[in-house]
This record gives sequence, C-alpha cells and structure tokens, in this order.
Amino acid sequence: MTNFSKQPISIPDQIALLKSRGLIIPDVARAERYLSNISYYRFSGYAKFFQVQNDPNHNFIVGTSFDDVLAYYLFDRKLRLLVFDAIERVEVSFRTALVNNLCVDHG
Repeated sequence: MTNFSKQPISIPDQIALLKSRGLIIPDVARAERYLSNISYYRFSGYAKFFQVQNDPNHNFIVGTSFDDVLAYYLFDRKLRLLVFDAIERVEVSFRTALVNNLCVDHG
C-alpha cells in the first residue's frame, strides 16, 4: 500500500493555498463550489499550464485568475463530451453492422 506524504486540506485551505501561489480568486464562494465538485486534484492538473515553469512552489503567472483555469477545464470537458458522443455513434453503427452481417451469414 502506498503511503502518502501530503495531508488532505479543506476547501477553504485549498483556496488559501491557490491564493498564496498568486492565483486571483475574485469570487471565493464560487471557487469553493467548483472545487467541491471538480476536486482540487483535478483542478490543479489544469492549473499547471498557468504556473511559472520549473517553479518548485507552483506559483502562478502574474495576472492568472481562477476563471482562466476554469475556462480551460470547461473547454476540455466540452471537447471530451463531443468526442465521446462521436465514439458512441461509431460504436453503435459498427455493432449494428456486425450483428446484421452475422445474423444474415450465420442465422
């Protein structure tokens, strides 16, 4: 079993951590709602693109706001939904063609 070295922190502490790293959070209540649904871990994956490269403290590029990171997350979410929709259509079409051919050939 893996031992984790980082202790979990509350959502208000997550907000404080993001602010301490320079992220602008104009609406704290809104940020708390999003973090309670998205999770800090998932959000931080999108936040990496807005952080100073090779900074061990994970500071944000000056002027980066919560909404910048959130917009990136929402774009990815919409793209993922479009791709899954397309994959589902191809899958159903392929299965239908397969079943129809097998039924005709093998009864």
